[in-house]
Amino acid sequence: MGTRLEVIGLKDVQEFQQLYKQSWPKYCQEYYCLDNFVEFLKKQPHMRNIKMYTLDTKQARDEGLFVIVDRYQLFVGCLNNTNGLVRKALDLLDWSTGLKCSSIPSRHIGALDSLVESKKLDLVFRDCTNLFFMKADDALKLRVEPPTGFVLKSLSVADAPLVNAEWPNHHEGSLFFVERQIRLCVSVGLYQEDTQELVAWCIRLQGGYLGALQVKDSHKRRGFGSVVTREIAYRLAAQGHDVMALVGPSNKPSSGMFSKLGFQVIDQCFWLRTEPTEGQFTWPEGE
Repeated sequence: MGTRLEVIGLKDVQEFQQLYKQSWPKYCQEYYCLDNFVEFLKKQPHMRNIKMYTLDTKQARDEGLFVIVDRYQLFVGCLNNTNGLVRKALDLLDWSTGLKCSSIPSRHIGALDSLVESKKLDLVFRDCTNLFFMKADDALKLRVEPPTGFVLKSLSVADAPLVNAEWPNHHEGSLFFVERQIRLCVSVGLYQEDTQELVAWCIRLQGGYLGALQVKDSHKRRGFGSVVTREIAYRLAAQGHDVMALVGPSNKPSSGMFSKLGFQVIDQCFWLRTEPTEGQFTWPEGE
């Protein structure tokens, strides 16, 4: 029999996560991606539409190989990128509905590109982002008092429609995603004190990095993006986490902000969206 995908659960993922502590922060993408899914499954053990796999070989487990399909998003990790394990696992997945390959570490992009070529998949996009990184000890120094007339606090699910509407990447099905991230992950919002209007925000996304960083147009150019970034970085560091963010090379304002705060670029991560191979498919809202 050939190599097959093997379903894994919380205990497996926790064991794999520990493997990625070595050579820190080389594998921080994999470590913090798994950290989020571990917390998801602890809080909500029977989450729908999350499938986690490795290959049914000892080598795959020794290398911490994982493939996670979270609704329409794909996350992958492996300690070794020279033994073909990632390519084998990707080849065994169902690509018929299209997948958004998210925050793929640069050492695995060759395997993914090879898969796309061999299966003759059409791409919606293929983008590279810089991985900005800061150690927890440094992030603990970022805490800042909110500007006069404003308060900093965690987002609530009631904020999700606004966050989703303002998010440049919003699409059908993304409101459910935003609501879930607010419920299960660290987030920060900057609110007008008298009206409680939400004017800036940031959420830890499921890959473990900061995302959905946004400031309302009416409140831009006042440094509010930096305020919420500093606060969420501090909150993560207070839990013992180093902090990551992914920024496109062409996004000069965000790149400049993270650099000014003291983040360092240590790697690149890739994003690919494949077209469905059997007609059109859109993830239903609310699943």
